[in-house]
Amino acid sequence: MPQLTFVRTVRIAATPVLLAAGAMLFLLVMPRPAVAQEDGALRTMENAARRYQEVRSMCADFEQVIEVRLLGRTIESAGRICQQRPNLFSMRFTEPQGDLVVSDGGFFWVYYPSMDDEQVMRYPVADSPGRHDFFREFLEDPAAKYAASDSGTESVAGHECRVVSLTPKAAASYRRARLWVDARSYLVRRLELHEESGNIRTVTLHNEDLAPAIGPALFTFHPPEGARVLGPPGSPGTGREQ
Repeated sequence: MPQLTFVRTVRIAATPVLLAAGAMLFLLVMPRPAVAQEDGALRTMENAARRYQEVRSMCADFEQVIEVRLLGRTIESAGRICQQRPNLFSMRFTEPQGDLVVSDGGFFWVYYPSMDDEQVMRYPVADSPGRHDFFREFLEDPAAKYAASDSGTESVAGHECRVVSLTPKAAASYRRARLWVDARSYLVRRLELHEESGNIRTVTLHNEDLAPAIGPALFTFHPPEGARVLGPPGSPGTGREQ
């Protein structure tokens, strides 16, 4: 006579302790909410903003790469950038030699003799305070100006950085941007602009000096004799320098 095997089914009640453990496990493995990512990115930006508020002036060497998508070419340049609060700015190129962007506090002067040595562009600083000075553009009240998200971590020249992606809340000359912010010092090590033209501009900073000795000549520019000074429509004082 064959033996009969009895299988006993045991039900385990879902006790409050087990339910709580399951909920904790779900919270641990679920993705980070977008709100938490944005909060973390904005905290990084605000820490960087406070870091720059602490210093009166700064200088750094820079390397710039512009991807011109329309022409399928890449333009590389280098030089030194300096800023002095509240509105003095200098971006002088060593490659190509002589190109510059300077704010004397009243105007931004843009002169690229490598392209046209007889043309100078001039813009009132008050009309577009962050037009060329990206420190002011990104580090003045970032929470009010950008929607931000955390894009992880990357190393720039041996410095671990938080990567923050930014989308302007108001009209701007670029569609979006990314900043590499040093995770320890909160200095900006690199920025990337996706411009309205389709170009992608990347600026990497090296050898940042937060207490440089800067003379007033660095933030002064006089157009070359005979150069055309161009500016926004209706702006006074434009034309050919005598």
